[in-house]
Amino acid sequence: MKESFKQLDSKVRSKEQLNRLLKINGNKKFTLTTFVNPFSYNVLCAEPSLIQAMDIILSDGSLHKTLHNLFHENKVDRVSFDFSSIASEVLAQAAERQAKVVLIGAKPGLVDIAKSNFEKMYPGLNVVYTHHGYFENEQHREQVINQADQCKPEIVIVGMGTPYQEHFLVEYSQKANNACQLFTCGGFIEQSSIKADYYHPLIKKLGLRWLQRAIMHSHVRNRLIRDYPIFVLKYCYTHVRRK
Repeated sequence: MKESFKQLDSKVRSKEQLNRLLKINGNKKFTLTTFVNPFSYNVLCAEPSLIQAMDIILSDGSLHKTLHNLFHENKVDRVSFDFSSIASEVLAQAAERQAKVVLIGAKPGLVDIAKSNFEKMYPGLNVVYTHHGYFENEQHREQVINQADQCKPEIVIVGMGTPYQEHFLVEYSQKANNACQLFTCGGFIEQSSIKADYYHPLIKKLGLRWLQRAIMHSHVRNRLIRDYPIFVLKYCYTHVRRK
């Protein structure tokens, strides 16, 4: 597990490094980007092959960012795929250059509501394919990948939760023919079906996104109570020993 921690930490990068990587790769190859927070950190560490498959990992949350910067020389910023961070940039740039976008995730029906909200926020946004994040079997997954790939997207955004979304990114990059930028987005698609800009402006200003999610969603409260303290203890113990 220590090696998994080290492997994951080595792939955590800043927003500037992400932009540089996307500029270098363009659409010449698949670029797999995911995000790590106190819940997903240990989940990803349990699957080293997923960490290895990612091109870049971003720090999703102030707690992880603070601990990472405490123990590592490569300082990073908080970067999330939501409207408090890079989602607005990705979608705005996609609309500006008419890039083809695929949305996959959330419960049946919600992804199309999110698509409608995005199109209102970003006139000209070209969402060419949507599908919910639930598959009956492997054949169904492959069918969705093939249908999405036939649309020749330049950006694919996947929200299924960790590790399912990371597995999907890897499978997509292995089976699709048209290279593109692949992003995980956690609950972003489902949140955007509830409200286009999910977070209250004051919440974003004060950096209390975790509090709004905890109030609105029981699974977030459970993570805060159970998973976050375990993450802090395990992370600090492992990195102090490594020092």
